[in-house]
Amino acid sequence: MSHDSGFVFNLFLKRKLPPFYYNPIRNTVSNKELTSLPWIDIQLKDSSHVLVTDIPDYLDIEVRKEGKNLKMKRVRQYKGFLCNLSGYENHLDYLKDNFSKKTVRNINAKKRQLEFRHAISYIFYYGEIDKSHYDFLFEQFYILLQKRFDEKRIHNRYLLEWKKHYEMVYPKIMRKEASLFVIYREEEPIAIALDFYLEDISFGYIQVFNSDYKNYYIGDICMVKRLEWLLANNISVFDFLMGQTYYKMKWSNLEYFYHHHLFYKHNSVIAFAKMCFMAGKLELRQFLRDRGLPGKKFSMDKYLFRRMSKKLKNFDWKNPQSSS
Repeated sequence: MSHDSGFVFNLFLKRKLPPFYYNPIRNTVSNKELTSLPWIDIQLKDSSHVLVTDIPDYLDIEVRKEGKNLKMKRVRQYKGFLCNLSGYENHLDYLKDNFSKKTVRNINAKKRQLEFRHAISYIFYYGEIDKSHYDFLFEQFYILLQKRFDEKRIHNRYLLEWKKHYEMVYPKIMRKEASLFVIYREEEPIAIALDFYLEDISFGYIQVFNSDYKNYYIGDICMVKRLEWLLANNISVFDFLMGQTYYKMKWSNLEYFYHHHLFYKHNSVIAFAKMCFMAGKLELRQFLRDRGLPGKKFSMDKYLFRRMSKKLKNFDWKNPQSSS
């Protein structure tokens, strides 16, 4: 395999498109065409193939027909979850349509309790943030993520690469390609969410909260405030991305599937054989997922926890090379 490219992550992190697809892409939820994106430089060798991963099926993309020898095989993968915000005037309408009156009352009651007992403020950083405060927030973000990592005892893919996120996110906030939403208790962040944006789509990337406040439904309050802001800023889709959790199923109102695309040279027996082998592996993996393995009966994240815990001992995310 000559290249592995996560389609959806290239969209909102790099704002680039694999060269196998035509511009523009259409968001079928809002029926809006996205602005044309530059292509990634990927070379397909005669005896190999290219795997483009994580293509959400709510995005309408057309494969470029350049040469009769280039073929593509589509393989269905895991579910994704999103909030379809089209047609809603505000977050209250979304709550009314997707939750029982009792659930909404409970969330509002917990929010009132939180605000009555603590000095709470809610701030979105989008288009502007003081650099020194950004540094402070990313340090607190890391501390909260590490605390949750220790509490839940599952692998966290972000901690060891936190410096890369730190360097990437600040300019994106300034360009309105990303936001940090923070719930403060006085000056202390007790919940932080990092989201990315591509026109009328928001991608929920990382969210964490201080578990000391879990009795206040802090995760639900965080989601309510984000929906309020998203609808006020004309966002049609909030995409939770891949992974099936109770939280995502609770808040989403639309499920979709991810697909992988395998591109290969049809006139190459070697390339065709390699493609078939890779497709078989992907189909088998998804067959096991559909039947609860891995993820439900066996969690790779929990398996990796112990190994990652050793790496995080004395780890300095600001100087990761000195920690290795």
